[in-house]
Amino acid sequence: MPISRPRLYLFFGLFIFALLLLYPAGKVVKQTYSAYSSNQELPDHQLQSSSTASGGKGPNGVIFMLMPPSRVHQAQLALLSTENRFNRRLQYPYVIFTVGEEIDKITEEDKAKIHWITEGRATFATVPLESWNVPDSYDKAKVEESLHNIGFSMGYRSMCRFYSGFFWRHPALAQYDWLWRLDTDIEFHCDVPYDPIQKVIDANALYGFVQINPDVDFVQPSLSGNVSQFLAANAHMLPHNANHGFVWNGKEGIEKALKGGAGNDEWTRMTMYNNFEISHKSVWENDLYKKFFDYLEQEGGFFYERWSDAPIHAFAVAMSLRKDQVVQFTDLGYQHQGWAYECPRLDRCTCNRDAVPARGFYDNAHAWFDAPSYNVKRTPKYVQDLN
Repeated sequence: MPISRPRLYLFFGLFIFALLLLYPAGKVVKQTYSAYSSNQELPDHQLQSSSTASGGKGPNGVIFMLMPPSRVHQAQLALLSTENRFNRRLQYPYVIFTVGEEIDKITEEDKAKIHWITEGRATFATVPLESWNVPDSYDKAKVEESLHNIGFSMGYRSMCRFYSGFFWRHPALAQYDWLWRLDTDIEFHCDVPYDPIQKVIDANALYGFVQINPDVDFVQPSLSGNVSQFLAANAHMLPHNANHGFVWNGKEGIEKALKGGAGNDEWTRMTMYNNFEISHKSVWENDLYKKFFDYLEQEGGFFYERWSDAPIHAFAVAMSLRKDQVVQFTDLGYQHQGWAYECPRLDRCTCNRDAVPARGFYDNAHAWFDAPSYNVKRTPKYVQDLN
């Protein structure tokens, strides 16, 4: 007796469904990334599989941003870009930080738009004023003098301090292992067919970035010297194979830094632009980094000067991680503040690499991956294990 056409369709439908259940999702994601990273074309059925494979069951991660009320519309566009390019598939939740009572300035209409864009995966969290305002113990006259001489607003300096020592401690991020920072003024010019956090995991890494470039020292003239003094005072806590050569010039610069005598002449000024930053919480939630931030906080440079979170993160990563524990992303078409950005030659990107602003992109990632190796010779009393 011949099988009817409806029964035949039902049979094939059940067969395909069983294959999707049995085929490991992680393998699909890895194949997707592997194909795109080598500029290979990927069959449509694999793209569809990778889109449905994660289903919100991937790494325990969160995307977070700090949103001043004046940047609500900007943030909505950033969230829309993030959702359209990859996160509607990956389903990572969002935490949107506002400071103090600023949440009251966000209208219900704007909250509803964010809820719609993120399909209800965004929650708001408040940054307490003690994590934002100038500590009472600081010399207020010295702070005012710095604002006049160096510039940059009090709010900008507070942001740098928050992103240096408080974001990873906030209760809103406590349940997550992977912390993915984005800013309100960003855009992705490429579809991302893989999970960037999973890429970091697959590489056995703990930190991911997009771009490295030198930072300026005139706004933070004493930062490198303070870092050097911290290294000398806490040499017993340093892993022996961290990538010190990323932030200090050569063997002589590294040795001078470890002895507490280095300054801006020895500092390479190389910095990951951490407006895009994927990190495992252990990078910050360990005794070495906590002691490092407390030391900087005591010195007061966030307000006496304008110490930035980007070089502070770079110093921290260099003193605690190996080269292979850091991953660069070069295929996202990620842009910040309308600046020049990397536009890959990929069909899934909608940018023009030969036109402004993409044409002006430059990057110094080699400064991390090709930094001179140096093993700390002291026998450490304690080694913070970030693996």
